[in-house]
Amino acid sequence: MSMDWRGMSSFDMPIVMKSLLSSPGLLRATRDNLLQGYANKLVLQHFAQNGLLENEWLKFSERGSRVLHRIPTYMEKRPTSIFYGSSQGGILGAGYTTLLGPTGLIDRGILGVPGASFSLIMSRSKSFEIYDRLLIRNFYHNRHIRILLSIMQLAWDPIEGAGILAPPVEEVYPRMLLQSGLGDSIIPTIATEALARAYNATILPHNPRSSIFGIRAANNLSTPSQHGYYSGGDEPHVTWTEVLYEKEYQNIPIDNIYSASENNVHMCLRQDCALIAQMAEFINTGRIIDPCTNDNCLRTTVPCHLYSTTKNTKPSNWNCSYNQSCYDSF
Repeated sequence: MSMDWRGMSSFDMPIVMKSLLSSPGLLRATRDNLLQGYANKLVLQHFAQNGLLENEWLKFSERGSRVLHRIPTYMEKRPTSIFYGSSQGGILGAGYTTLLGPTGLIDRGILGVPGASFSLIMSRSKSFEIYDRLLIRNFYHNRHIRILLSIMQLAWDPIEGAGILAPPVEEVYPRMLLQSGLGDSIIPTIATEALARAYNATILPHNPRSSIFGIRAANNLSTPSQHGYYSGGDEPHVTWTEVLYEKEYQNIPIDNIYSASENNVHMCLRQDCALIAQMAEFINTGRIIDPCTNDNCLRTTVPCHLYSTTKNTKPSNWNCSYNQSCYDSF
């Protein structure tokens, strides 16, 4: 099930733009709408686990007969609840899953290309370029824009992972899987690192970067089975997997990200066969596999089929099938 995220839907974008360009005080309305969006999702998840899926109109037709597909259950008690958010859904999803952690409504969460905080992401993202050009008309220097974003972040902290996970606050959150791409020009790596440190995340042994400040490596995991998953040992509560796209990573400048053209890492990471297999295993069984065992998740460049270039985005177009999945490579 999915639903539009109130506060950041297409209908909310004019308010967001106006708050950034001329009326910073309006950001409170966006924040309050996002909190309402959290509440909407909470209600949907509660009812989905308490009778909603038993309704006749939610039964799916299969070969002309009315058949309700088997719904995976959590500990054989209720439907399994998996949260998935990518990009903006990954950013807000960190806050949402942490807020709902104590309720037990979410069993596991997956965040694709996430980061924290918004002020850190926006000032370093290729997508912020147009906002920056408009904002500079109201200020004397880009430093002033950076100060403004930092001030606005104070109002943003209660709804995203950066504020909710900040010590000494210790929230109970579900098991999480983070996935990101080195070379992403939309969500900078430094922002993903910040979120991973807030989660006290763990990288797997074959991650392309073996040493990341503040991130521990899972060196004491038990030996993976023939399918590459870890059972027993010190299985991480939050796992972070990276893919290194060499061409895109080398072409991101250090001093000025706006001088680099936008690449497809941000949009295409979700089409990586190895990461799809990792997500499938985590969703279906809760087990963690290391998708980087064979190649350390090194890619020359990012291949994918964008919706903007083709109307057909089914998995078969990604050169990724069950017969070629990463399971066969372990």
